[in-house]
Amino acid sequence: MAIEIADVDISDAPKLARISKRAFESDIEVGAKTKGGPAGYDSVAHHKHHAESDYVDYLKILKKGEIVGGVRVFKADENGKYDIWGLFVDPELHRQGIATKAMHLIMELYDDARLWTLDTPEWNRRTKQFYEEKFGFVQKGIMRWEKGFNLIYYELLVDESYQRNLTKISELEDDMNRISVEGTVLSLGNIREVYSSKDGRKHSVAEARLQDETGEISLILWDDFIRQVRKGERIRVERGYTNSFRGQLQLNASRYGRIIIFQDES
Repeated sequence: MAIEIADVDISDAPKLARISKRAFESDIEVGAKTKGGPAGYDSVAHHKHHAESDYVDYLKILKKGEIVGGVRVFKADENGKYDIWGLFVDPELHRQGIATKAMHLIMELYDDARLWTLDTPEWNRRTKQFYEEKFGFVQKGIMRWEKGFNLIYYELLVDESYQRNLTKISELEDDMNRISVEGTVLSLGNIREVYSSKDGRKHSVAEARLQDETGEISLILWDDFIRQVRKGERIRVERGYTNSFRGQLQLNASRYGRIIIFQDES
């Protein structure tokens, strides 16, 4: 079977958007409550944006030279961690081994990868079998991506020597960016409404206390991140940032990051 992967061109966006729409909406056959998909799954502009992006590699999946699917790959750190986003294949071509072959090609292309991560909807029986049984991905936790819609967070450790870029709470300083911090949520304060001078809008904000073996810090949660965190859970804040407010150092969950809730504590 002549399956290849190649960089997406902007001109590919309309076709990829159509295939993506069919692929994700077919999930209703494997557990989805309604037809739909991740943000921008059916938007030509969204697919064009990823094709032009310099922070993510958007790859098209080809069968005999024709586009049959797509996948995004993001280099998450300099130690060999890569995230896979939204692998999709035309549902008319499912069960032909196309996604399996594409995954092998991706892993061959990024041969410096030492840790692979990805996420899938918890109700999707098809992807659970695919990633766990065929490739050995291990469920590490969940992400409360949207209200009533959890994602399973998976990892595949390729190299045991991989060193995760984690910052201990005692190591945090003012004005740090793109940091990952793990800890246990000790408390979650009341939600407040604040006005942002940056975008001229009102936002919801809440303060949690996060603890690891080296100390505690205030974790500032904005808008949708508030509902994702619960007292007593062990979490990882990825791509967060620090600042000082009234002389106190605080950790912020960034809108460009994510919060992973570890399954052994969730």
